[in-house]
Amino acid sequence: MAYATVEEYERYGDGVITPDELEKALERASDQVDALTYNRIVGRGLAGLTMFQQLNVTKATCQQADFHFQYGDYLAFPLSGYSAGSVSLSFKAVEGAGGIQTTEAVSSLLAATGLTSRRLC
Repeated sequence: MAYATVEEYERYGDGVITPDELEKALERASDQVDALTYNRIVGRGLAGLTMFQQLNVTKATCQQADFHFQYGDYLAFPLSGYSAGSVSLSFKAVEGAGGIQTTEAVSSLLAATGLTSRRLC
């Protein structure tokens, strides 16, 4: 089950994901949030988190879904950048737990919950 609903995506997402692909994108983003949080949400369940943690996880899921939808093809690309003549392009993404690439905004939202800490719970 995704950590964000279609209604929550409309509130916290950028609206770049087409309606027919939205549920799949939110599921994928939820799986990636699980990896970024060392599967701590799976162990507790979303309802087992504080309201603050739940809200940040929901926002992070929506933003991660947007990020992966927009840049997913480039994330799997074996190069981090290229140049042609005087034009140079490099792709910057934050890499979190499990090698998941994300944005600084998603990392910050999840870090504030305490779920991304490597210490034992």
